[in-house]
Amino acid sequence: MNGASTDLRRCRELGREAGLAAGLAAVLNGFDPASVAPGGVALLPAAAVSGSGAEVLPHPFAAREGLALVRFPAGRTGAAGTGTGLTGVRAAALTAVRTGVLDRLLDAAVERLGTRRFGGLPLIERQFVAGALADVVTEIELAAGAAARPEASAEALWAQHERLTEAGWTVTRLFGAEGYVVDHPVRGLHLSALTADLWLARPDSTEGGG
Repeated sequence: MNGASTDLRRCRELGREAGLAAGLAAVLNGFDPASVAPGGVALLPAAAVSGSGAEVLPHPFAAREGLALVRFPAGRTGAAGTGTGLTGVRAAALTAVRTGVLDRLLDAAVERLGTRRFGGLPLIERQFVAGALADVVTEIELAAGAAARPEASAEALWAQHERLTEAGWTVTRLFGAEGYVVDHPVRGLHLSALTADLWLARPDSTEGGG
């Protein structure tokens, strides 16, 4: 990754069109993820697990998205919590990927809401639904702007990803009960949140900015 805006656009497009696994593969391309994972546990594209020596851990739906939850050997990662986590342009690229995933699921939610009615009106015309959609769109645009500033501090980076996670939960709720079914594509938002939790060092465990 060279940090160019075209790379960020590509990462967002990968997240939107190909999914989280493809986007994460682009973020991690070219370096040893075992040395960076803050806690020695991470989500990897399933295709990247072979030969890594990592132990695959059980997860209810990671494989359905082409991902694997893994624990890296202690000899490669050192003491748990010593990895730096993603920083700089790679953290910005992860923001872009997550934004693309959110884009895709937001579109799916809008399509669903337009076909369902309550009180004689399509759900998408209900005030509280329209407000929720507007909030998510705002967060997507804020995240896109933040990704273009990879020099942001660790605190600002973490806060932005927390807001993306919250926007993801808002979209999940727009699917109603469907959003909690393993077979539903909204699982990508659950995994997106987990990816950020596992690949970004929390501000209180980092030194200096991101």
